[in-house]
Amino acid sequence: MPAKNALLIIAAIVVGICSALAAIALNTALEFFNQLRMNNSDHWWIFILPALGTATAVVLSKNIFKESGGHGVGEVIAKVGLKQGILRPISIISALLTSLLTIASGGSAGPEAPVVVSGSSMGSNLSRLLKMSGQSRMTLIGCGAAGSISAIFNAPVTGMIFAVEIILGEWTPYNLVPIAISSVVATQTSRILEGNVIPFSEQFPPMGFADLGITILLAVLTALISVAFVRSIRQIGSLSASISSIPWLKAALGGLAVGLVGLFLPLALGEGYKSIRMAIHGTFPPGITFIAILVLARILTTSLTLGSGGLGGIFAPCLVIGSTFGVFFHRTLSTIIPSGWITGESAYVMLGMAGVLSGVMQAPLTSVFLVLEITNSYQAVMHIMTVTFISSMLTHAFEPSSFYFKDLVEKGQLLRPKTDEKILADINPENLICKNLTEVCPQMPVIDFLNVLKNTNQTHIPIIDSETKDFMGMIDVASARSSILDPEHQHSNISEVATDKNTPKIEKGMGTAEILEIMNKSGKRTLPVMKNGEFMGFITKEDILSAYRGEMKNYENCDNLF
Repeated sequence: MPAKNALLIIAAIVVGICSALAAIALNTALEFFNQLRMNNSDHWWIFILPALGTATAVVLSKNIFKESGGHGVGEVIAKVGLKQGILRPISIISALLTSLLTIASGGSAGPEAPVVVSGSSMGSNLSRLLKMSGQSRMTLIGCGAAGSISAIFNAPVTGMIFAVEIILGEWTPYNLVPIAISSVVATQTSRILEGNVIPFSEQFPPMGFADLGITILLAVLTALISVAFVRSIRQIGSLSASISSIPWLKAALGGLAVGLVGLFLPLALGEGYKSIRMAIHGTFPPGITFIAILVLARILTTSLTLGSGGLGGIFAPCLVIGSTFGVFFHRTLSTIIPSGWITGESAYVMLGMAGVLSGVMQAPLTSVFLVLEITNSYQAVMHIMTVTFISSMLTHAFEPSSFYFKDLVEKGQLLRPKTDEKILADINPENLICKNLTEVCPQMPVIDFLNVLKNTNQTHIPIIDSETKDFMGMIDVASARSSILDPEHQHSNISEVATDKNTPKIEKGMGTAEILEIMNKSGKRTLPVMKNGEFMGFITKEDILSAYRGEMKNYENCDNLF
């Protein structure tokens, strides 16, 4: 056990370093290409760039890398639930490259989801290389996600909480200790190479009691913004699907629309960190109208980018929309409330970021610590917590699932640890199939069948055609007892007397939960398993429940690391 734990800690350190390097590489590349794009912003062809970049990214993702596409974090969560955390090695590179093309060309998306996919894939594949257990694989996936977020935002606590709150959904020492180590290692790696830079540091003005009351109003409004934002992405997605079924064409049309918006509002393009700095430092032009238009434009460009199939994350757009809305809210309020009653504009920028991020993600702890760490505004922790938890709660009333979870819930792919669905998904039905069974042919007389029963303890006997080897049905010995023992049936064929004609068949490849549902509906505790029409064996409810209890014991034994 100590050797196993030591290997897990060493692997967590390796994943933390590698995920940090991936985050730094993506950030460096984005800065270079964003600057290149802005230097050429006066050329007539610049509005076509988002279409070219997004379409190329989709072609690479779909046709070269054979990825499913999307913002990526949802895919990681799904594979943690359904595929025992098996992530493709190519995802380490594909997520970074495709998102770089999307964002650097002007698409409105964030770089955090790609590095999470890349880091998680590193953890998954390192665990497979070292032949580690499934539980360790899940932990290393969390290490990769935590390291990525920690490095890209210089936020070690946020990285750790993001991994357990969103990716794994399980708070156990077995997860927390390695994930915390990976998060710290990734942050320190980033600080060594790039310096200990707080992304949006500012001397925020103090916030008083009056600000706390106004924070509640801001939370309500950021919740509404969050709902509108999420639904806008989905509406654009539905619209683009109705226009064309060709992925790269949908992405190109969405990118072209983004480019046209960018001709009038360049600040609505890219990941948007420049807008956040302008909001915090108060360098936006005076007035309210421009800020309101910028909020709507950023919602539109992000919806067009992600809704049409562009590759990227939702963190950065949430922070940009929230910070800009914070400026709008403060300036609007300042026209109503006498000067001096509320604090300065930059404080509401910070609260706006927390409100929109928590509303869209419905992950209040991640949102609280991210805003605290990227702004160094710990003096406003009470106000940040207020806006975060209220916004998340109100958004949940309109959108029961977060942005990451909604599609997974609709597809039945959101399986969280220690739930019945997750435990059943971890059970492989093929391992429970009873094979090498005593079989009988349909023409066997009942009197001969009674002799067969003397030499087997099976409660269910398959009937197999002796020539074609086709499965003809099965005999439930208990249910057919009266017919089998009837003296009048001794010379009748067993298939005519005792075949259970109402037994549904299980097809190989069905999940354990689906099999249990069929058993419950049919009232049968033993069912035949078929593969392409060929009889494979029986599966019983008792074996499934025994495997379920075994999985529960495994969870109990794996909760502690030391």
